[in-house]
Amino acid sequence: MDNKNLLYFGVIIALLIAVAAPFIASSNPDGLESAFFGIFGAKEIHGSELDEDAAGAAEEQVQEITGNSFSFGSPFPDYSIEGMEKAGEALAIAIGTLLVLGIALGLGRVFSRSD
Repeated sequence: MDNKNLLYFGVIIALLIAVAAPFIASSNPDGLESAFFGIFGAKEIHGSELDEDAAGAAEEQVQEITGNSFSFGSPFPDYSIEGMEKAGEALAIAIGTLLVLGIALGLGRVFSRSD
């Protein structure tokens, strides 16, 4: 198998994983945000119910302590495209995967050129 075919095969596998991820991933992930809300009492550590009022209060408390109120909008908040449900999640992850692969390929080409 030559390098070009290997690259195409890798991209296809990455996109298959990206498209399948929203359908097989847990709907109750145990990530950093979940741990934050658990520590501040807005959510049970092992539960999935988020108390929105307590979550807002926790964020305000941390902003007061740190003095950091920085926030920004995301083109794909929560890895999804609004209004498209699971298909929007799969599309957002596929777009992100293609962007990262494109950036990696571009950087690889730039840095592999020998003069």
